[in-house]
Amino acid sequence: MIIRLAKILSLIFHPLWMPLIIYILVRWLDPYYIAPTQADNFVLLLLVVNIIAPAVSILIMIKYGLLSDIELRNRKERFGPYLLVIFYYILSYTMLKWKGPILPPEVFSFFVSVILSLIVSLTINMFWKISVHLLAQGGVFGTLLALNSLHKSDITVFLMLSAIGAGLTAYSRLKLEAHTHGQVYAGFCLGACMNWLVISQKFMI
Repeated sequence: MIIRLAKILSLIFHPLWMPLIIYILVRWLDPYYIAPTQADNFVLLLLVVNIIAPAVSILIMIKYGLLSDIELRNRKERFGPYLLVIFYYILSYTMLKWKGPILPPEVFSFFVSVILSLIVSLTINMFWKISVHLLAQGGVFGTLLALNSLHKSDITVFLMLSAIGAGLTAYSRLKLEAHTHGQVYAGFCLGACMNWLVISQKFMI
C-alpha cells in the first residue's frame, strides 16, 4: 500500500509537467503578469510540447532497450533523456525569443532557469545521482519566492503548499528507494536557488 502510494505521488509530482504547472500558477497568482491571450496560448503550447515530446522519446528509447524504465533509476542511463529535455527547452526558448509574441521578461527568465537547472543537474549526474523530482519541486518553490521578491505578492499559503508538495515528493522517492536523503535535498536546493536567482534577476540570454 505504501509503495503504491509512493508511485502515485511520484507520478503526480513528475518533473516533466512541473514547468507547465508553475506557469499556470504564476499567471493566476501574479497581478503584475500581463500578456495577451495569444502570447499565453503560445507559451502553454510550448510547455505542453515539452511534456509530450520527451515522454514519447523516452518511451521509444525504452521500447528499443536503450533505457531500463521510465523512472530512469540507473544514473548512467539519464544522460540521453537529460539532453533531450534540455534540447527541447532550448528550442522552445529560441522560438519564444525570436519568433514569439511580446511577453514579460520573467517568462524568458523562467525558461532560462529550467535550462540552467537541467544543465547543472546533468553535470552533477555524471558523478552523482541527484533527484530530478525534487529539482522540479525546488523550481516551483524558487519561482514563488522570486515572484514574491519582485512583486511583493501575498503567496505565503502557496509557499507552504509548495513545501508540502516537495515533502510528499521526497517521501515518495525515498520510499521507492530511488534516491538517498542527500540526493533529494540537493535536488530541491538546486532547483529552488536556480529559479529564485535567475527569475528574481530577470536574467535572459
